[in-house]
Amino acid sequence: MEPLFGALSMDHVQLVPQTFGPLDEERVDALRCAFPSTQFRLHANVRVLQRHRIADLSTFDVDLDWFKQAARISRRLDAPAYSAHAGCRHHATLDQVLDNARRCTDLFCCPVAVEGLYPDRHGKQLVSTWNEYRVVFESGVPYAIDLSHLNIVAHREGREDGLVADMLACDRCLEIHVSGNDGTGDWHQVCSEPPWWYPLLLAGRNPGAVIFSEGNHRRMEHAELGTASSPVFRRLML
Repeated sequence: MEPLFGALSMDHVQLVPQTFGPLDEERVDALRCAFPSTQFRLHANVRVLQRHRIADLSTFDVDLDWFKQAARISRRLDAPAYSAHAGCRHHATLDQVLDNARRCTDLFCCPVAVEGLYPDRHGKQLVSTWNEYRVVFESGVPYAIDLSHLNIVAHREGREDGLVADMLACDRCLEIHVSGNDGTGDWHQVCSEPPWWYPLLLAGRNPGAVIFSEGNHRRMEHAELGTASSPVFRRLML
C-alpha cells in the first residue's frame, strides 16, 4: 500500500541487485514455484554471478559473460522484458549504447529497454539530459522511463512536459518506474504527494507498459518507527 498509488499488485515483480547472494537457477525455480501467478523479470545489474558487478549497456562487450548469464536467468524466468541502464559516457557513445541494446535483445530473446539516468556531479552518466532522452525516444529502441530520474533532470534543466508525455504514451515504453525525490538525488522515496509528472502519467501512458513502484518501503516503515533500514526496494505493478 502506498499513500499516492494505493494497493500494489504482485502480478509483475522486478528482481533487483539489492539481494543476498546470487540469483541462480535454483533460486529462480524456487521463486516461480512459490509465486506461480507472478511474472518475474530482471532489472539492471541484478546479481547473477557470485561476485556482484555493475554491467550496463555501455560495457556490453566487456561484461559479455555477465550478460550471457543474465540472459540465461531471464529465459528461465520466461521474462517478458529486461531493462538495463545506459551506463557511463567514458565507456561508450550513446549510439553504441543503442546498438548494444539491440544486440542484447538478440541475446535475451525478449525486448530490452534502455533506462535513462540523471545528471551527476561529473557528467559521467549517459542519457542524463533532455536532449539525450529525445535521442533515445527517436531511435526506435524500446525504453524504460524512471520518473524519479526525470525529476532530477527537470530540477537541473527545467521541465519538458511535452517530451515526457510523448515518451509515456509511446508503444516502445515498456516500463515506468515511480518513486519520489527532491530533485537532488535518486532517493527512492515512497510517493506521498503527487509530483509534477503525475498528471502526465494519468493522462495517457502506453497501456502495455508495466508501472513499477521503486519506493523504499522498508525505509518508510523504519522512519515511522524511528529505526534503521536496509536499502531494499519493492518493485511492483500498480
